[in-house]
This record gives sequence, C-alpha cells and structure tokens, in this order.
Amino acid sequence: MQRQIEDCTREAKRRGWEVVETYVDNDVSATRSKVRPAYVRMMSDIEQGHINAMIVWDIDRLTRTPRELEDIIDLADRMNLSMANIGGEIDLSTPQGKLTARIKGSVARHESEQMSRRLKRAFTQRALSGKPHSYAPYGFTRTEREGEVWDEVNEEQAEVIREAANRYVAGESIRAICTDLMRRGIPAPKTNNWSATSLRQILLRPVNIGLRKHNGEIIGKCNADPLMSESLFNQVNARMFDPERIKHAQGPKNKYLLSTIARCGKCGGKMAGQAKHEFNSKKIPSQYYCKECYKIRRKREPIDEIVTGAIVARLGDPKLVSALSKDVTGELPKLRERMDGLKARLDIAADNFAEGTITGEQMKRINTKIVPDLDELKRKIGHLEGTNPILSLSGANAAERWANAPLEIQRKVISELMSVVIMPAGAGGKFNPELIKIEWKV
Repeated sequence: MQRQIEDCTREAKRRGWEVVETYVDNDVSATRSKVRPAYVRMMSDIEQGHINAMIVWDIDRLTRTPRELEDIIDLADRMNLSMANIGGEIDLSTPQGKLTARIKGSVARHESEQMSRRLKRAFTQRALSGKPHSYAPYGFTRTEREGEVWDEVNEEQAEVIREAANRYVAGESIRAICTDLMRRGIPAPKTNNWSATSLRQILLRPVNIGLRKHNGEIIGKCNADPLMSESLFNQVNARMFDPERIKHAQGPKNKYLLSTIARCGKCGGKMAGQAKHEFNSKKIPSQYYCKECYKIRRKREPIDEIVTGAIVARLGDPKLVSALSKDVTGELPKLRERMDGLKARLDIAADNFAEGTITGEQMKRINTKIVPDLDELKRKIGHLEGTNPILSLSGANAAERWANAPLEIQRKVISELMSVVIMPAGAGGKFNPELIKIEWKV
C-alpha cells in the first residue's frame, strides 16, 4: 500500500498537481460488499468540488464493480474531473478512454471472481479432508502426526477453556468469567484482554471435541485431539442457545433517533448517541460519535432535524403509499398458512432440541434459516393488515403523526426507509447539512 501511495504522489508531482488528500481503504477485499469509507468520502469531496483531479495506482484499485465504474464515469463527466493512473492516462472525457476503463474494470472483476472461486474450492477440499486452518487455535499446538499436520491439545490453554466451560454451565455469565480471567492475569488469544465475544466463540468451536465446521455445518472429524468431553460441549451449547435465555436477554434501549442506525463516513462503523454533559467546566451538547474509530463526533440535534425533515417529506409523498400498499384479496390467507407452517417447524425443532436429538448448534442453524423468513412473512402480513408503521405514519398529516409516534416506531421507520452516513467535517465552522448523506431504500 505504501509503495502505491509513493508512486501516485510521485506522479502528481511530475504533473504539477497539488496533493490535497490521500484516500486509502486498506484491507478491504475487492470481492466484498463492505462499505469503503474513504471511497465514500472521496466521492463526496468530488461532488462538492473540493478536488478536480485524481490519480489511482490502477483502475481496479479504484472500483470493485462495473456499477461503481459507471458512477465514476458519470461523475467525471459532470464535474469535469481529470484522472490518471500509474503507467498511463485515463481520459474519461473520450469514448475510447471510457471503453478502455470499462474493459480493464471488467477484466479485473473477472480475475477477482476467479481467484475467489479457486480459493473457496481449495478451502472446501481442505475442510473435507479434516486438515486444520493456517494457525493453531487457542487451546492447541500445531504439530505433525503420521506425515499430516495435526493440532495437539495445549494443556495449559485447554485447562482455561475447560474451566470457563464448567463455570458457564454452572450458571456464571461469560462476562464475569472474562473479568476473573483478566484479574488473574491469564493471557487471552492474541491480546491481553478477554472479551465476551472471543470467549463465547472459543467455547462454541466444534474443534473442542475434534469436529470440523465448514460454511456453518459440521462436516466430520478434523485433525485435532478433543480438549473437552462431548457432554460438557453439549451443555455449553444448550445453555448458550436456550430460547428462554435468549428471549430475556434484552439489552439497553436506544435513547436517540439515529443511534446504531447512522454510519460513520470514515470507517463505516455504527454511530452512538451521547447525552449533553460538562467536561473541564465546559458544556458539551448531545452528540453522535463513532463507536469504532472515534474519529467522527457531531452535534446530534441538527442531524436529527435533517433526518426528520427528510423522513416527514417522504412519508407525505403519495408515491410512497402507492409503493407500499398491496391488494389483500387472496394473498393474506396464503401468507398466514405459510407462517403457520414455519412456526410448526420451529416447534418441532424445539422439541427435538429438548429431547437431545439435535445439538444447540443445529438449533441455531434452524433458527438462522427459518426466523428471517418468518419475520418477512410477519412484515408482509402487517402491510396487508394495515399495521405497517410506515403506512400508519404516511399521508397528509405525516408531520403530526411523526411527532406523536414513539421513538421506537420512528427508529423502525428510518431503518426501513433510509440509510444515513455522517461524513467527516473540518475543525470549527458552521454545520454543513451536505455532510449528512441520506440514501433511500424505498
């Protein structure tokens, strides 16, 4: 990455261009759909006229899909954007330049997909043969047995896992166990701090009893010795995936309109809300801040006002009602019948879990596959029965209905209708509403 930056900087100097910003999305694969914060920020800066030229190391470093390339081409036409890459000019103002960019982008996409396909095939074959991953998991030591790579039990680490499993089965919480392990100075995998997430993942690994998991399914034995009994492993799973325990594990409710809904324009993380407070005798207003990179912190009230204004205008649009309304004739009974069928399948799975004929992991897989379909059916039935919160708030009196709606309903409507990205802002200056990016889903 550093070499690419140096090459681009050298090219800018050769052309006499001033470098005003460097946009880097490191460790984001070309085949992933994850948000690229630097790319989003760059596109915003181009649209606002902050930059009028760009240098990329290669076109396949800039765009991941033909669709993104078309966005760049349209933006270059609209903003008269100059563009260059290392090793040649990309003149997007000419048909030939656009054709060259499209061909290079399509070839790069094809190569990326082919590489992904080959890697997936290799990983699947490795998993089916029981061979371990590239490194030994916590609790094991990588060795060799009869000419094959093998993971033997690391007794010191395995004892920590077995202790945690027995304490969890006895009723202690994962968080309490983590706190105690850190108090005793027991090092965690790759770091000194134990987290509830990492310990939970360790306790639920099928490798703990010598089994291999691939793409969410147990596919057989693996090249590893078991470090705990199947009985203890099943007890951990039973408590972890107990439907009653999960149902009552309610977290704290969100107090702000966009908490965990709005995304950070720098890293793509979820934004959290913070109440107004005092710091060093200075009054700090209520804010939204990024929970992951902590590099974006913006005053909450004007952002809420922008989103509220946009959502009320959208709710008052007759086209929205038309898009969401459906003819109930003949459709509702079919949806209810399908919903009853899915509920019956869940009941059967729960009975099998209670009788011990399926494991907690299998119960989780069943829930993962059926519950989303069940939720989607409930949503459709809600639309038809007039209980859709979007429809209940839309129409001529949308502003009044919105103001009287509970926060929980407002947040649900926002989540279904739009995505919100809070872009970085310079120090000082007035609040810029253009840095609040809204994209409609419906």
